[in-house]
Amino acid sequence: MKRLVTILTVLALPYVSSAESIDGTLAVDANSNATAQAFAPVQSSTNQQGVTSGSSCDTNIKDVAQATSLPAVTGGSYSFLEGPFVGLEASGVLSSKADSLSTSGISFGLRFGAQNTEWRTMAILESYSNGDDYNDYIRALLQLDYYFLGLDNIMIDSYAIRPYAGLNAGGISLDTKSANIKTVTYGAQVGATMNLTNQIDLDVGYRYNLSASDRIDHTTGLSVGVHYKY
Repeated sequence: MKRLVTILTVLALPYVSSAESIDGTLAVDANSNATAQAFAPVQSSTNQQGVTSGSSCDTNIKDVAQATSLPAVTGGSYSFLEGPFVGLEASGVLSSKADSLSTSGISFGLRFGAQNTEWRTMAILESYSNGDDYNDYIRALLQLDYYFLGLDNIMIDSYAIRPYAGLNAGGISLDTKSANIKTVTYGAQVGATMNLTNQIDLDVGYRYNLSASDRIDHTTGLSVGVHYKY
């Protein structure tokens, strides 16, 4: 009987060792899974931070690229909005009426001025001659314009369109068929400017002027100017 028990015990030992080995392997696997799960949030968090950091870098790069494509900004406003400038203008004179005669043509002029985000002051020296022997003139104006939208411009891509309205006054020397008339002239204008670059803008406006002389009825025209800010 003792021999039979001994034989059975010897035969059962491999199965017990195998069971313990299997249990031990499963325990190690479980621990490995637990360890992996424990570290998984950390890795995920690290990856998420890495992705977030990468996205932030990408965003910063895009912001820099976009900033370099837009006009420079100084003190919260576009740099081309402020400072002194010089410019040229051409004006389609729609009507220059004096001594009951009216003529039309093209005038050319020089501009000097300064502007900020709301106001523009400009001196204009303009010459008009259409080849006829009447209503040709030389005119000097001081023009004051108000950009009534301030910084809330009409934006088209990086081009800011700035509408304005203003008043002007100055002197005019106008030749009629019979005489040369020198008098004071005054009027108003409306228009808009648009930046072409940080330092160059385009101005399109309509100007209407009367005079202090009864012999000059009015002068009116559509002007186009280009300004260089320095």
